Amino acid sequence: MIRVLLIHAGMIPHYRVPIYSYLSHYLKCYGFELIVTSDGIQADNPHFIDFQYTEMPLSTLSITRFIRRQHIDIIIDYMELRHLYLFPTYLVAKGILGKKIIYWGQGCDLADTRARIKNLAYATELGLCDAIVLYAEHLKKYVPRRFHKKLFVANNTLYLNYSGLPPGLTKEKVLAKYGIHTKKNIICMGRMQKRKRLEHLVETIAFMNRDDIGLILVGPDSEGVLDGIEGKNVFKLGPIYGDKRFDLLSSADIYCLPGAVGLSIIDAFHCGLPFVTEEGDESAEIMYLKDGVNGFIVQRGNIQEMAQKIQLLMDNDSLRSQFSLAARREIEENGSLDKLCAGFRQALLYTIEQTKCGTASVTSASE
Repeated sequence: MIRVLLIHAGMIPHYRVPIYSYLSHYLKCYGFELIVTSDGIQADNPHFIDFQYTEMPLSTLSITRFIRRQHIDIIIDYMELRHLYLFPTYLVAKGILGKKIIYWGQGCDLADTRARIKNLAYATELGLCDAIVLYAEHLKKYVPRRFHKKLFVANNTLYLNYSGLPPGLTKEKVLAKYGIHTKKNIICMGRMQKRKRLEHLVETIAFMNRDDIGLILVGPDSEGVLDGIEGKNVFKLGPIYGDKRFDLLSSADIYCLPGAVGLSIIDAFHCGLPFVTEEGDESAEIMYLKDGVNGFIVQRGNIQEMAQKIQLLMDNDSLRSQFSLAARREIEENGSLDKLCAGFRQALLYTIEQTKCGTASVTSASE
């Protein structure tokens, strides 16, 4: 077995735990033993940890000791530029211990793709590593072309095992439980943040002025984004977790998130919800959205266009059903965990092959 260490800087969020378990079992089938280390796992983790895991305060010294003690062969780097031990760890692990390192991430700062100093640091990290695993294919444009030969893609996704509303539970019952009386509903679920431009969604509801369409907002609101937002067809439910949130998603008709599209699109598509958003934001997960096929991308801040697209889907049951099927199919085909895992396997095999080539070259030169 080739021993692979995944360094997850900071706390591992809940959603990553089942992914790492799946990745561990997948890689084992190909001769790789995955070991994960981090500063900890997010509190109240509901998932079983089915992978080798060590919690420790991460630093260059602690990582170096762990690499030597565990006889690690390859390192997967899930560290960030803000972690001061990132480059010192490269220096020791690669320069002194001679270990191979695979970068995993977005390849740049998607919040500010023109940040020159930060992107120079990213380019340095990408140049030092032996292979690159990106969240999505379209992020290649941010990676210098000279590094593309060692670049692989592992579509960022989630572990999903929700199979639909349980027997006896209808959409009407789910909605009634939360006091939702509207026949057709838009839903937005996740942390309520300013960068998501939820005010545009609220403006759209007001612009449509339809008694039959409701807006369901689900998630914690630590920034106070929803303060002062009221309306007879606006339902603020707060945070909802577990299968209950999927029951609610399955009971809505359209998912709308004006800005900062992230992993929520995977939950939405898994439940068959067409997705409507605004243009102008870059993210890895936007790769799943096919404009005019499983959702719509409208001009940023164009409330009238957003209202038009939402009403088109709401009032045309056949079109909404068509978009719904396309949404499910997109996640089944491109958002599967096997596709994510295959990206890591290809990067690991490439790294091993380069190691063999390097060894062969040294042997040939010595002869």
